[in-house]
Amino acid sequence: MLPFCYLHWLDMQRFILILFSLLALTACQRTDPNSPVSLRKATFKEMLKSREAIHAMLNGDKPYKQDELLKEAIKLKQKSQQPWAYFAEFAITQQSTSKQQADAKDFHAAAENMQQQSVALEAAAQSGQSENIRASYKAVENACIRCHQQFRPG
Repeated sequence: MLPFCYLHWLDMQRFILILFSLLALTACQRTDPNSPVSLRKATFKEMLKSREAIHAMLNGDKPYKQDELLKEAIKLKQKSQQPWAYFAEFAITQQSTSKQQADAKDFHAAAENMQQQSVALEAAAQSGQSENIRASYKAVENACIRCHQQFRPG
């Protein structure tokens, strides 16, 4: 008969082996950083950072600096041009059903709206007029919300 401490040691080794196996499996689920999903997520995160910075300045959570707000508005406008190419599911092909084509057209219209609102926000930021900046920022937020409600339910 084996001593108790030896049996305890075997259980500990099994536990450690199982733990490392599970850790190895979770590492296998990483996505390719150059995949369309990863690229669009990274772009949206950058857009969110700019929106949050603008929001903080407009709400007084951060000191209002017109040059910094303009810089963030420019970044947002530039980034707003990028993520849409990474949505292959909204590409229209000859095999697309009429529903898929309609969804794709709606998606591209929403993307265009976001880009237009970002351009308007940059123009408002250049003017330095607080009310115009706030209205343009609200339009950008509304564009995000509408798109998420329609294409990212849940």
